[in-house]
Amino acid sequence: MEGNGTSVAILVGVWATFALDVFSTLNSSPQTTEINVDRRQESLMYWVKIGSAVAVAGGITATAISGKPWPAIATVGVAAGMYYLYCHAKKRGLERQGEPGTEQTGGLWS
Repeated sequence: MEGNGTSVAILVGVWATFALDVFSTLNSSPQTTEINVDRRQESLMYWVKIGSAVAVAGGITATAISGKPWPAIATVGVAAGMYYLYCHAKKRGLERQGEPGTEQTGGLWS
């Protein structure tokens, strides 16, 4: 099994999915970031950084335990891609300030 790349494919798939799950757990979508960045940029990007760190730490831990580089490679790749997507969403949102978002002031939690 090791020689045909199946183990590598499984490790990359599992740990890439882990990294995506971390972002799903800790962050709104890039679209939500774009729509609401003018109202809560600091909070949105803070959690993107936390998500990146948790994803990469998980991959590094799995690499240390398994002795294989693939979990770290998968999580670093996904975290870098997701970080880029959130930064791109932030940029687009800041360029479109003034358009309606999904959050309103004066509501229950204001």
